[in-house]
Amino acid sequence: MAEEVTRQAERWMVLAALDAGEAQAIALAHAGQGDWLLTDDARARVLAVTLGLEVHGSLGVVLWAAANGHLHRNDAFSALERLSKSSLWISPRVLNEARHALEQHLE
Repeated sequence: MAEEVTRQAERWMVLAALDAGEAQAIALAHAGQGDWLLTDDARARVLAVTLGLEVHGSLGVVLWAAANGHLHRNDAFSALERLSKSSLWISPRVLNEARHALEQHLE
């Protein structure tokens, strides 16, 4: 099975122009080795969704952690702020929706 996962990852590196790590993560998830895929890469997200995988990014992890009590309100807003200032591009609309979601659920 490991060889097939590696071969599939190599194909996706070429066909979808993915980095090795992203291609390998998708191949493992697609082979049933994970419940969902964590990536912020747009090409990797498109391929993974096309394959029927559940995909989450950094922003989704922050929202999940806050909703499940793993991050307190101030820590969640601080994490959003740090993400917005990182190299990860988040549209202003999506960032505002995330802030609004935190405000609604962490009152």
